[in-house]
Amino acid sequence: MVRFDYGVVLIENLKKAGLPGSRFLDAKAVARAHKLSPSLMEKVAQELKRGGWLESRRGSGGGYKLIKNKTSVADVINFFERPYKICPINRIKLSTKN
Repeated sequence: MVRFDYGVVLIENLKKAGLPGSRFLDAKAVARAHKLSPSLMEKVAQELKRGGWLESRRGSGGGYKLIKNKTSVADVINFFERPYKICPINRIKLSTKN
């Protein structure tokens, strides 16, 4: 799995936890529940926080919560794999004839 896979897992778990802004989840606990690396999940969560997707809180009941209302898998991929290109430039010539 790569970073955007971890991002999708985390965001989907945060969505299931409730509406954006309602509940904090521990990123490492989410990772363990999915048999993923807790340290990589924490790094991904920090990236998402810096990108404006998540809010964090330390201490008891802390963790991360979603602050972006609508997110899609494509949004997460674009965030982690910027710039996202479907095909390399100048590798495919498109015909203008119908």
